[in-house]
Amino acid sequence: LEIWSRAKYVHTKMNITRERERERRGVTPPTYRSSQRMAGVLARIGSFGGGFPDQKVMKGHEGTIRQCCFSSDGRLAVTASGDHTGRVWDLDTAACVSVMGSCPKNLTGGGIGTGHEHVVSGCDFSPDCTLVCTSSNDKAVRIWRASNGECLAILQGHMQIVNCCRWSPDGQAVISGSSDRSIRGWRLQDNGDGDMSKFKWGDGTVLEFAFGDCSSSLSEEHKDTDEFQRLAFKRREHLPNMKCLLTTMQSHTGSIAALDFSPGAGLESGFIASVGSDMVPHVWDCKKALSIDTAKNSLLVKMTPHKRAALTCAFSPNGQTLATGGQDCCVLLHSVADGSLLREVTVGDSYVTCVAFVGFDDTATPSTDDAYLLVSTGATKIKVLSLGDPSFQKNLPAAGRAVNTLALTRRSQAWQGQLGLLIGGGDNALVYVPKFTI
Repeated sequence: LEIWSRAKYVHTKMNITRERERERRGVTPPTYRSSQRMAGVLARIGSFGGGFPDQKVMKGHEGTIRQCCFSSDGRLAVTASGDHTGRVWDLDTAACVSVMGSCPKNLTGGGIGTGHEHVVSGCDFSPDCTLVCTSSNDKAVRIWRASNGECLAILQGHMQIVNCCRWSPDGQAVISGSSDRSIRGWRLQDNGDGDMSKFKWGDGTVLEFAFGDCSSSLSEEHKDTDEFQRLAFKRREHLPNMKCLLTTMQSHTGSIAALDFSPGAGLESGFIASVGSDMVPHVWDCKKALSIDTAKNSLLVKMTPHKRAALTCAFSPNGQTLATGGQDCCVLLHSVADGSLLREVTVGDSYVTCVAFVGFDDTATPSTDDAYLLVSTGATKIKVLSLGDPSFQKNLPAAGRAVNTLALTRRSQAWQGQLGLLIGGGDNALVYVPKFTI
């Protein structure tokens, strides 16, 4: 029996509370910072993958990088971080182009900066590379100008934290997935025109849309609701020509962890994939999901479930295959056409945090021998699986830190026609490999 003084008990309890708060906010505890700084140094001098001699390391975030994405032209990258900010990076110069929001001075103590008021969980570029959408644990989705980090719109309607967001390939909609078990489709319109790249917005005016009844799809005029009055800290300027159309997709029985659009998806065609804590991957008809009248009936198929929570999903470049990964340390490959399971691969003893397809040519057709899947496992290694050879597994050089997210593009700024690779993880840095090969 150990008898503690009240002072020792209170001090110990406060330390435990701080550690839990840091984990919840995605902030690395100070006790690990020295080792992470060393990992960052090792990465800079080339120990991050001896096979990546041309890598660039971009630092600036003060929290774990939760997601990274390429712009469609391969010249920019965007990151979402536990420090409450998103950042846009120039991949040619490795410089930070803009910071979306600000990191609070008292990050681990509940401080609030400008922009998102909590962990930024997801990010994506608009197809024309001028805008960025972000999701956050503050239950909101925001739209920003990529060039200067100006906040243009705040979309509120989720009742729990928002875990992910994606921009439709046709540029007409943003979707978001939340712990409230729903997927929202957000379509902003200016005098009926849904092309957000043409909007005359910004210049100090922030559009804020808040929906009080989020159990169904609805069309909301640009006006204040009771829910908006409760959530918003300041009133926005009334712009009667602006309108937000909200659609709601509900079928999951747990929180939504990840979303993806099939190539070319939008208001007229394509698919949406979703995975979450209920373990069952879903595929939705994109045209129906983004229409107010048909969103409730947009679910197409439920895929073979994982054994534990699913964390990530990605369509192949031809849209015919869906890859999902999760806490069961497995990658599942599904046929989009009929939902059948094509293959199951166990990748070790670590969670699968991100998947990306490699080896498709310019016509989005997998080559016979060179189609692969990159898999980050939350550990320090990225695994490579062959789509043609089930027995093939390969580890890329060790990253020296936990890998949370990765992204690939064929349009690499430095090497036209080659693959570019982005890797984000636990040392708060973004690594760019401009000439990536398996």
